[in-house]
Amino acid sequence: MAEGSMQCIKYLLFAFNLIFWITGLAMIGVGATVKIAFGDYFDFTGNAFASAPVFLIILGVFVSIIGFLGCFGAIRENYCMVTTFAVLLSLIFILEIAAGITGYVLRNDIENVIDTAMTDFMMKWENTTKGRLAFDGVQKEFVCCGVKNYTDWFDKSPNFNPNGTSRNVPGSCCKNAKTEFDVKNPDDSCGVGAGADQTDINTEGCLNKLEDWLAHNILIIGGAGIGIAFIQVVGIIFACCLMRSIKQEYEVV
Repeated sequence: MAEGSMQCIKYLLFAFNLIFWITGLAMIGVGATVKIAFGDYFDFTGNAFASAPVFLIILGVFVSIIGFLGCFGAIRENYCMVTTFAVLLSLIFILEIAAGITGYVLRNDIENVIDTAMTDFMMKWENTTKGRLAFDGVQKEFVCCGVKNYTDWFDKSPNFNPNGTSRNVPGSCCKNAKTEFDVKNPDDSCGVGAGADQTDINTEGCLNKLEDWLAHNILIIGGAGIGIAFIQVVGIIFACCLMRSIKQEYEVV
C-alpha cells in the first residue's frame, strides 16, 4: 500500500514539474516579448517597473531549471534532489511574494513617476534621442498628446516653443499619426501651429492612458503570479510527501 502511494506521489510530482518546466519557458517568452514590444514605454515608469520583464525572464530561467531538477529527482526517487527541489521552490515562492508586496507598495507612485519622467523627456526633447522615439511611440499608440494635455508642449518644451508664443506639437500628436506617422523618421509638419486650432490633433494627455495601461498589465501579471504561486505550493506539498515516503523506505531497508 505504501509502495503504491509513493508511486502515485512520484508520478504526480513528475507531472507537476513537467507543467512547471513549461511554465518557466512561458515566463521567459512573455518577459522577452514585453521587453521587446513595450520596452520604450518603460522609459517613463522608473527602474522598479522597467525591471519587471527582466525579473520575469530571470525567474523563468530558475523555474525551468528547478522544474527539470524536480522531474529528474521524482523519477529517480532521489531524496537529495527532491529535497533540493523543495528548498529552491520555497525560495522562489518567497521571492515572488516579496516582488508582489513591492509592486503593491509602489502602485500609488505610478502616476508621479510617469509624470516626472515624461515632463523631463519633454523639457530635454531632441530629434535624435531615445526619448523622442519613446514619446512619439506613446503618443502614436495611445492617441494622446503631452503629459496631462496638448498644452504641455507650449509650457514645457522649449524646442517646440522657442519664443514662448508658438503653438507647435510633435507630428505624433496629429489625428492621422496612428496610420501615417513614422517614429523612426518623424515629420512634425502637421503639428506646426496646430495647437492654436486643435482640429487636427489629439488633445487628451498621455499620463492617464499610460497609467491605466500599466495598471491593467500589472493586474494581469499579478493574477498570473497568484496562479503560479498556488501551483508552487502544491509542488512543495508533493515534494515533502515524496521525501517522507523515500525516507521511510530507506528506514525499512
